[in-house]
Amino acid sequence: MNNTQTALCIDDYLDLYLLAKEINDETWQQEILAVLKTQQNRSFEEKQSALVQEIWEDFKQLNEDISFTYRLIQEEPTNEQFQAKLRHLRERRITLSRELYLAKKQYVEHTQ
Repeated sequence: MNNTQTALCIDDYLDLYLLAKEINDETWQQEILAVLKTQQNRSFEEKQSALVQEIWEDFKQLNEDISFTYRLIQEEPTNEQFQAKLRHLRERRITLSRELYLAKKQYVEHTQ
């Protein structure tokens, strides 16, 4: 579902919730709240999944860049520019590892 459809669907459920409240149907109100919570959870899970996938793609590209830079260093071991680039790439990999860990941790905490 795209964002517009999701917003409309939520608006519809909120309208139904107000109607259920108006007619004092507490069971229906609770059912509507359960559906809204399920949609909220699904939306969070989809966003987290997309975030983790994006981080993995960045991580794969970063590893390719590191491999390429290692080959450059093997050809020119004294080139400081290559050494600096490798240090930067390693630092970026550490940052991405942390981001991946946190994204997975948030997902697990949310699903518990």
